[in-house]
Amino acid sequence: MRLCPECGAEVRPGMKFCAECGTKLDTGQSTVSYAPSFGAEGGPVALGEAEGAALIELDQVEGTAGRRMHDLRDEVVTVGRGQDSSIFLDDVTVSRRHAEIVHGERGGYRIRDVGSLNGTYVNRVRVDAVDLRNGDEIQVGKYRFRFVFA
Repeated sequence: MRLCPECGAEVRPGMKFCAECGTKLDTGQSTVSYAPSFGAEGGPVALGEAEGAALIELDQVEGTAGRRMHDLRDEVVTVGRGQDSSIFLDDVTVSRRHAEIVHGERGGYRIRDVGSLNGTYVNRVRVDAVDLRNGDEIQVGKYRFRFVFA
């Protein structure tokens, strides 16, 4: 059994981020760790700096890190209720093709709504498209996620 070096939560083999606190888990021999900042100072992802990013699914009630984590490795990650979605969300308020998260040429990430009926929200504001910053909260239907980058 492995434990997160930051919060002590149990982590499964192969996890790259802690599901509880979002800390990047080091799988090599290095002792370097990464603790994402969720405060207002989180600023946009600096161009060319992002090595990887993830969405951490939040608990529906208290907003604590919870069930799943989704790595954003592909250039375009699709979110929706359709079976071909990269991130499948089983909720009737989620459109089959709801949103896309695009990894830009210069390292940043951008989420855009692709014509959903109920909208895509970032930090509780409905958006058509917006650049993501470390710690942003994304809501699609009843699902809420925390965006973290390393």
